[in-house]
Amino acid sequence: MAPRRRRPGRVASLRSRPQAQRRFSQAGGENARRVGQVYGSPRTPQQMAAAKAATIERLRMRYRHMRDRRWAGYRGYGAWFDQPINNAKLAATSVYGEQVPAFLRLFDLCSGDYPRFYASVRRIADKPSRGEALKAAESCD
Repeated sequence: MAPRRRRPGRVASLRSRPQAQRRFSQAGGENARRVGQVYGSPRTPQQMAAAKAATIERLRMRYRHMRDRRWAGYRGYGAWFDQPINNAKLAATSVYGEQVPAFLRLFDLCSGDYPRFYASVRRIADKPSRGEALKAAESCD
């Protein structure tokens, strides 16, 4: 078997992943707010559809710019952007991004112990206001 050759571009791409994850979550929330502003504006349905399409196209352009210039070609979100983008997809991305810090904090409270973390998440998921319960968690147990 031939030895694996190092690919510097691939290493740089992998190192860019945490930054890409943060920026992707931020961009989803920003775009969900922008689309909400489009719908809240005094426009005709045709104008709203055009403004929404332009907002989504700007998101795609920002993604390509970040991918090519800041993330060393990291393409981890390419499939997301290759599919149609609608309000539900933007909202889900926004909610996910908002919850990541709370999940990371809970994971730290669980001392990085995955079984304890998963058990804690299951307990929180059973609560009626799980978003607030996740943010208010003071221990893993």
